[in-house]
Amino acid sequence: MPTYDADELRGLIAEGDIVGFTLDTNIIDGLNTNGNLDNRILQSLANLKAKKVAIILSDVVAKEVRGHMAQRHAAAHDQLASSLKSYCKIWKEHEGLVEELADKLAPADAIGAHSEAILEAFCEKVGMEIISSNDAIGMAELIENYFENRPPFAGADKKHEFPDAIALAALDKWSQEHGAILAVSKDKGWAAYCEESEYLYCANDLGKALALFHEDEAIVARFLASLRDEPDGEFAGEVISAIQRDIDNLDFQVEASAFMEWDAEVEEAVVDSIEYAGGNEQRIVASDGQGVTFLVPVTAKLRVQAGFNFSIHDSIDDDYVSLGGTAKEVTIDHRYQVTVTISGKGSNDIEVDDAAVNPATRLRVVEFGHVEPFYEPEPD
Repeated sequence: MPTYDADELRGLIAEGDIVGFTLDTNIIDGLNTNGNLDNRILQSLANLKAKKVAIILSDVVAKEVRGHMAQRHAAAHDQLASSLKSYCKIWKEHEGLVEELADKLAPADAIGAHSEAILEAFCEKVGMEIISSNDAIGMAELIENYFENRPPFAGADKKHEFPDAIALAALDKWSQEHGAILAVSKDKGWAAYCEESEYLYCANDLGKALALFHEDEAIVARFLASLRDEPDGEFAGEVISAIQRDIDNLDFQVEASAFMEWDAEVEEAVVDSIEYAGGNEQRIVASDGQGVTFLVPVTAKLRVQAGFNFSIHDSIDDDYVSLGGTAKEVTIDHRYQVTVTISGKGSNDIEVDDAAVNPATRLRVVEFGHVEPFYEPEPD
């Protein structure tokens, strides 16, 4: 598959077709500078669980990572031991104190187990599964790929690519059984292998790769932030227009009271303003490679004017006689839920493709209170 096509990957992620996520040793080592796997980006892998994406690691990569951590831990251990010896040579009167401190240090032969424990704890915390490379590729096929320069074997140093070849074969086997994997590696051999694989995709930047899984949330958050902070902004205007279209097409019921018979007709209904009525939660209902559809709760301030006609019953003619009428305007707050579709994933620009009021939240009744017949405003 292509090494990195963001638009294609967005579509696959939106459709749920990317079911696995994995890292190469060079990505983990580049972030694991202190050897404890506590880097925030690495820890953020745990967020993929909510996306129903399996976080997997080839046992070959796991062993490489564990070995590199052990080397760092051993180097730190040796450096401290050497420093303590140097200290004792200068401050001999503290030799006993230094020896006591040295006895409390982890023994050198415990370093391997310590590295193993850190890796196990990390895998458990982020939900990472280490998959076996057993039976992933036969020796005959592996040797043939080596001599035929098939990825990841290439160049003068191709004899160093056997671990990568085995790791990629294990990932390929897993993907054939479960579905497509997005791998992250800076290794050209990994990228070349993924190009020829049916189910493996490759990216070279972990931050960008992870962001693809959270673009829905990111773009919706930007929209909602604008709606909340800019009540007169472009996005608020789109929501207001959607509500205005909805009330323009409605024949809602007027409720009022008066001391004579009346009937009424809505003459005008205008959306003056809206206020975002949600919190930080997002209600995403659909997504594709370019856009996302979600629900937006808002409270709209509406001005509604109705014309009232009054009449009395003529008992002689058994009919109603019109006595004229008046108009009354009220301002009300109404809670709407608006379904919004926006596009602009991977871009700085967001466009509203559609906005429509949820029919269940439409304005059905307007209460005008008590209406006085023949009311005329007092002169200024």
